[in-house]
Amino acid sequence: MKLITLDWEGTLVDFQWDLSGAVAETTALLQSKNIPASFANMDYAAIYNLVQEKGAQWGFGDGSLLSLIDDIYDHYDLDAASRWIISEGLEQTLAALKDYKLALISNIGRKGIDRMLHEFGLPHSFGLILTRNDVEQLKPAPWGILKAMAWAGAKKEETIHIGDSLSDLFAARNAGVKSGVVLGGQNKAETLLQEKPDLVLEKLSHLPSALQVWE
Repeated sequence: MKLITLDWEGTLVDFQWDLSGAVAETTALLQSKNIPASFANMDYAAIYNLVQEKGAQWGFGDGSLLSLIDDIYDHYDLDAASRWIISEGLEQTLAALKDYKLALISNIGRKGIDRMLHEFGLPHSFGLILTRNDVEQLKPAPWGILKAMAWAGAKKEETIHIGDSLSDLFAARNAGVKSGVVLGGQNKAETLLQEKPDLVLEKLSHLPSALQVWE
């Protein structure tokens, strides 16, 4: 293994994002703009990706609609950040992975990530940081992982993505790389295990030893 890409919320910190609140506020905004699309049963990432894809077609080629949604999501990022608890032994875990290239790939925005990396003393722990504002589409789209692979010069078989959600698992599969899940985050353990990820971790701190045995 050459490259490890890591999710942020639910993986490096606990999961605190108000998913339903963000979706409700975003849906209300889109309805107020008379957007000709149904957002029923869509999560926050799917809505964001659809606006990225269709914004110009809907008359927002200047990116103003996506900017409004970013403002909403930034609010929920910082709300979650006020409660985030860092994963136990995270600094030691990242230090134990020093022989790998590490990239952080998160659907959280740049404002929240930069602030909390600094607050947690982790600003230099990753060779590459890709946030919601740095990719064509959010996970489960593969673009963040593919960008990280290009940065690291890593092949698919040399890459694993570690996260806590179905979005992370499917992003790994969509990129053609191995998938690892940390239990106890956004999605329930049984939901993740049904998808048969390549690597299952009870805690993120188990990752260094798990990789040694697994490889």
